[in-house]
Amino acid sequence: MKNIPTHNFKYIINGRHDHNWGFTVQTVGSAIIHPNYESYPPICGHPTEFTFNPSKGRLLPIFVQLYIAKGKGIFFSSPNESMEIKEGDLILIPPYTWHSYLPHKSTGWKEYWIGFDCPHIENCLKHNLFNKNKKIYRIGIQDKIINLYEEAIRIANEEKSGYQQYLAGIANLIFCMIPYYNNNRSFDPATEDIINKAKIIMKEELLNGISPEKTAAQIKLSYSWFRKIFKDYTGVTPSQYIQELKMQEAKICLTTSHIQIKEIAYHLGYEDIAYFIKLFKRHTGKRPSEYRKSFFE
Repeated sequence: MKNIPTHNFKYIINGRHDHNWGFTVQTVGSAIIHPNYESYPPICGHPTEFTFNPSKGRLLPIFVQLYIAKGKGIFFSSPNESMEIKEGDLILIPPYTWHSYLPHKSTGWKEYWIGFDCPHIENCLKHNLFNKNKKIYRIGIQDKIINLYEEAIRIANEEKSGYQQYLAGIANLIFCMIPYYNNNRSFDPATEDIINKAKIIMKEELLNGISPEKTAAQIKLSYSWFRKIFKDYTGVTPSQYIQELKMQEAKICLTTSHIQIKEIAYHLGYEDIAYFIKLFKRHTGKRPSEYRKSFFE
């Protein structure tokens, strides 16, 4: 008996109302491609513009998030450039980007995909929040990701009122989970323990003159190495993290008490009131007095 591919997919109808949300899902689905398959991709039920010949590749006008839940294969970013992909890999393909892929015949694979259009996510690439040249994210097998794809397929097939927005939320969540899982897989438990210990020290000693250098000394690391791993892990420097904690404390003081602004500044270790006001405005867009007034109005 031949190994017949197993599919579950949907192409979404979006109206003007859906487009006005700024995030529209065009397609969602999954497919199980058995080992020793006869052809890939399966043609049945897919619109012509979404089918492709792996040797020729394709261009799509939308984003595609392709997740490999089982098996191995090859991803082509150009006719002459390819990379191995395997279970636990998520491939983010931007609009109008030539690509091709197929599973190894020896393993087959299980794939999930969701295709969407979203100007906001295009801006994320434009502003280098994601590496434009990176397509493959080794996020590992994640039950939460798989469950989101399964949920999206179920919602799409039910077609209840408002389902397009539900799908948009799922697609956006998967997109936002890419850096979370990708970044955390690159850190070992020992590094995570160091960062968590440093955060605790900075929070507990915030009002006692804690500094990045003092924090590094307490966890017995050189400051340069501590700064590097802290920024790699959190995306901000230790100094920026401490400043963020202070601004959060300032907002609490401003909205839960009538303490004078200069006293709040001293409380947080700022002897120069003008500098504190400047930092606060840069952080919130408002001077401390304006922030307090807007909260109580």
